[in-house]
Amino acid sequence: MSKTNNTPNKGKSKKIIVRNFAILFLSVILLIAGMGCVYADQLLGNINFAPDTSTTSQVKTGNLFEPGTASAGTTSAKSGVLGGLYHDDAITNILLLGVDDYQKNDPGRSDSMMLVSVDTRHKKLKLTSFMRDMYVAIPGHTSNKLNTAYHFAGGGVDGAKLTVTTIEANFGTDIDRYVIISNSAFDQIVDNLGGVTMTITAGEAKLINQYSGDSRRNLTAGTFLLSGKQAHYYSRIRIIGDDFERTERQRKVFSSIADKFKSSDLGTIYSALSKTLHLVTTNMTKDEVVGMAGNSLTYLNYPISQNRIPGDNQYTSDTISGVGMVLVPNLEVARKSVADFIFESDLPTKTYGNN
Repeated sequence: MSKTNNTPNKGKSKKIIVRNFAILFLSVILLIAGMGCVYADQLLGNINFAPDTSTTSQVKTGNLFEPGTASAGTTSAKSGVLGGLYHDDAITNILLLGVDDYQKNDPGRSDSMMLVSVDTRHKKLKLTSFMRDMYVAIPGHTSNKLNTAYHFAGGGVDGAKLTVTTIEANFGTDIDRYVIISNSAFDQIVDNLGGVTMTITAGEAKLINQYSGDSRRNLTAGTFLLSGKQAHYYSRIRIIGDDFERTERQRKVFSSIADKFKSSDLGTIYSALSKTLHLVTTNMTKDEVVGMAGNSLTYLNYPISQNRIPGDNQYTSDTISGVGMVLVPNLEVARKSVADFIFESDLPTKTYGNN
């Protein structure tokens, strides 16, 4: 196996821009909270709620964002090791799965996986990306790429549950809830808002014209109103520049989407959400979404920090027969990276309930 420090993101398969979705999801529930009870109830009715009790982490029952849990501060919040997993009542971990379910009769794979940590202990919003090509042990199956866990379980709720279990088993931190976002959600939100305005280079324009799938192929260098497909492809360009430039494009697209939400009238926002929320599936309850919305002004004002697993110098590249090119993470180092990033100096050491 050969050591490499390059960011592993050269794959050509379709991917959801999860960082955008992480913030977009929080923004959406903030908008729901501000729309009044009637609109909120109608919009919440569009989300596919699929509560389950079979994930490894079961300490936070009921509403994650009611008094006595993460939203209530850290005075009574406990932390500890639960079932071998690090856990903190003051930190709610929500796994966002961007699914490439665009092929008929194929459950797809979770090509984008981001753990959103709402950390009320340190007053931060933390985003941990898990690379799709990591070669990991998948409970009940042979080792494979991380994104295949979703596929092995048949996708949907079962796929999300196995992905949660796989990440917990390999990286040692509990996950409280998950959110599955369909491949077409991003495109539809942008289109229902009337597109997003972006300034692009000649090289970016050429790639968007060729690969975005939009029939309009007349983009050149300059400022344009991009469709959902165009903005989606722009966000995941990997041919031009390095990973830093790619993530910068993602931030630009999100900023434009956020500006669209801020400047759109209530009718436009309601129409966009009513047409896209059915593409979201979660095991959060309605009360939890409402509770999170009630605190989202606070959460959205937290500073955002980011982490990627595996990080630089934390993996080797290899080719596995029947699997292909993979990233083999140093699990000991990766577990420490996840734990240090999420829990910081307050890393739980005692058994849960004994501290």
